[in-house]
Amino acid sequence: MGGQMVLAGRVDLAERRQAALDLLTKYIRVVDDPRRIEEWPALFSDAAEYIVITRENHERDLPIAVIRDDSKDRIVDRVTIIREFWGAGGRAVDRHYNDAWPRHIVGPVWVEFGESGETLVGANFAVYQTVQVDVTPRLLAVGEYRDVVEFSSATPKFKSKKVILDTSVLQDVFVYPL
Repeated sequence: MGGQMVLAGRVDLAERRQAALDLLTKYIRVVDDPRRIEEWPALFSDAAEYIVITRENHERDLPIAVIRDDSKDRIVDRVTIIREFWGAGGRAVDRHYNDAWPRHIVGPVWVEFGESGETLVGANFAVYQTVQVDVTPRLLAVGEYRDVVEFSSATPKFKSKKVILDTSVLQDVFVYPL
C-alpha cells in the first residue's frame, strides 16, 4: 500500500484486510517491548474495550474476566499503573516485579468481514516471558485473540480486543498486556 490510505470511506477488502493485519503486527511489536508501553492505548478507538477472559467463561458467556478495561480511559489507566506502580517510576529498587521481556508467538491470523461492516481479526497466540533474574523463558499464556477493528479514522484501531486464555490459571503474574 503506497502512501496514507483514508479508511473512513469504502475501501477495497484486500486493503482493509492488510490494514487489520498491520494493526495486529504493530500491537505485537508494542506489547513485546516494555519500553513502548505508552504507545499501546493509541492502538484502540475512543470507544474501545480490552478484555482478558478464560475460555471457559467466554464459552459459557459469563462476564467474569481476568481483566476488563471497558473504556479507553481504563486502557490509558493500565499504562499509568504499569509505569507508576509496577514500574515504580523507573526506580529499580521499588519495582513490584522483575524486569521481564515478553515474546508473543502469533499465528495463524484470519480476517473476516461481518455483515454489518465490521472487520474481525483472530489469531492463536503463545506468550513467553524472560525474566532478567532467570535464564529460562517461561510460557505465560496460550490462547486466542478475537478482535474487532474499526476504520472510522485515518488509521485502523481496535474497537474490541478480546484475549481468550486456554487455561483458567496463568503460570505467572503478568503486568504487560497480552
